[in-house]
This record gives sequence, C-alpha cells and structure tokens, in this order.
Amino acid sequence: MAPTAYMVPNGEFGEEPISRTYQYRKVMKPMLERKRRARINRCLDELKELMVTALQSEGENVSKLEKADILELTVRHLHNLKRQHQLALPGEQSYAEKFRAGFSQCAQEVSQFLSTPNDVADPVAGRKLLQHLGSCIRQLDCVSQSVQVQYSPNYTPPTTPELNPPAPMWRPW
Repeated sequence: MAPTAYMVPNGEFGEEPISRTYQYRKVMKPMLERKRRARINRCLDELKELMVTALQSEGENVSKLEKADILELTVRHLHNLKRQHQLALPGEQSYAEKFRAGFSQCAQEVSQFLSTPNDVADPVAGRKLLQHLGSCIRQLDCVSQSVQVQYSPNYTPPTTPELNPPAPMWRPW
C-alpha cells in the first residue's frame, strides 16, 4: 500500500497506508472507465465510417452524426438488409455446398492433368485415382442431399406429445 501524508495534532506530518479499496475507487476505477469509454467511442467512429459509406452508396447524404444517430441509422440499415434477405449468416448447408464445389473443382483439375499425355502419371494409378474421386463426389452428393433435408426451412421433424419436454419453470433470477 502506498503511504499518504496527513497532519497530526502537534503540527507534524505522518504517514498512513492507503487501503486497496480506496486506491481502486480513486485511481483504478476512473482509469478503467476512461478506457471503456475510449473503446466505445472507437467502435462508434468505425461504425460511423461504415454507415456513412453504406448510406452514401444508397444515395443519402449524411454530414454530422451524433452517437445516438449512428446507432439508430445502423439498426435501421440492418433491418432493411434483413427485410431484403441480404443479412443472412451462412448456415451448415452453405458450408457443405462450398466444400463440395471446391472438392469437385479439384477433382476436375486432377482429371484434366491426368488426361493430358505425359510421362509423369501412371495410367493405371490415374484411372484408380479418378474412380476414387468419383466415388467421393457421389458420397458428397448423398451427404449434401441429406443436409438439405435436415436444414430445409420447410422441414419440421415429427413430434409426439409425450416426447415434448414441459415448459421451463419461470424463475425471478
């Protein structure tokens, strides 16, 4: 603990240790609060730049924005994107589709390489490799179809009343 000077009744100065609670309250808490506000302001500035760019591309003119204006415009812009179905996070289906597309492209490049006459690749090994890649693509097609059924927005799994869990109990905490 850092000592602090104080005056004793006879006019001399003495030292008294500062408690950790007092030190935190007087020194650390204001410093942490300044850092927190700085982070918020930095993020708001970045959000403002993004929103000004987005709004200008939509033809709106935005000159000076307060913090509340930035947040309101951002929320409104995100609602518009959601309404236009442009605000969608990629789901499991899109990851599977991207993987399948990349795998198919690689298999096609291998096929093109093996079909060109060269002395590097053994024709028997090349044929076995192409058969293997073809079976892998067929497996990916089967998996892709099952993922589409599983994640289809219109698909609802069958339920029976006795298997449904009861509603959770409300608790005030």
